[in-house]
Amino acid sequence: MANQFIASGTSHPLLAELISKHLKIPICEQIIKPFRNSEIGVTIIDNVRNADVFLVQTGWNNKEENKSINDYIMESLILIDAYKRSAVKSITLIIPHFPYARQDKKDESRAPITAKLMANLYEKAGVNRVVIMDLHAPQIQGFFDIPVDNIYSTGIFREHFKTIQDVSKDYIIVSPDAGGMKRAICFGKVLKLPVTMMYKQRDYEQISTISSMGIVGDSSVLENKTAIICDDMCDTGGTLTKCIDILATYGVNEVICFITHGIFSKPAIKNIEDCSILKQMVVVNTIPQIHNIVRCDKIVVLDCSLLLSNVVKCLQNGGSISRLFYNSNQECS
Repeated sequence: MANQFIASGTSHPLLAELISKHLKIPICEQIIKPFRNSEIGVTIIDNVRNADVFLVQTGWNNKEENKSINDYIMESLILIDAYKRSAVKSITLIIPHFPYARQDKKDESRAPITAKLMANLYEKAGVNRVVIMDLHAPQIQGFFDIPVDNIYSTGIFREHFKTIQDVSKDYIIVSPDAGGMKRAICFGKVLKLPVTMMYKQRDYEQISTISSMGIVGDSSVLENKTAIICDDMCDTGGTLTKCIDILATYGVNEVICFITHGIFSKPAIKNIEDCSILKQMVVVNTIPQIHNIVRCDKIVVLDCSLLLSNVVKCLQNGGSISRLFYNSNQECS
């Protein structure tokens, strides 16, 4: 692939390196250096004129380096502008975890739709295409007037499930809420397992507080089962562990969680450790997990770099990206 570069932001350089190795595309030499007043300075060293640039950046709160998700957003915008002014042919933003995806609608009066604002910012900065993984609200794709590829992690989880599946156990897919039911049904089809759903009632007097949860339908289907909870993200883990505690009262023996974006804000790690029937918290490396796997041995990290690399190949060759949704190892023809 001639005249192409992988550009790496500072949010997830390891993922950029893995994609670069799979594609055999060099990482563009650049300097990202903050000034003393915390402004971000960017200098591109390589000649990128008429090149296709794939910028790898993800949204997360990096407390180890004292960088917030907003720092990475601003860094992305500056990098995009720098490459655009360097006369590149195209800029594809590979942003596995899209920031502010949970703010996709007006839940109350005088509230912003921040996900739409993010789309406007990236598009105005000069991005030609966006690649995202397991977007929290698929309709966010409509916030852009440029192509957006929302890639599914289902195939990655399927391959892992094959390695841990025990034929002596009965498995069932559980969606933690109505919003994740479509995802759960998709998992059920791929893993060939039954699906059920939980409901949650929020306490509207206390923001982000759930007053009650329960199973929809016949709870006896959960007795002596191994439940697989699938969701797009885990932040503090409060809702998730409450869901698991309720499953335990219905007779579930153990739980495995398939979560795409392991945000793991405080006190998520403690919540995961304290949940006795939670055997594995399986996440994809859309967000760096090096510090979390050291702190919690229940966390299992799966690599999405090959899938994202195959997506890039499809973008260059005109291949079908949808063929990759359920087979992450398939090469793009």
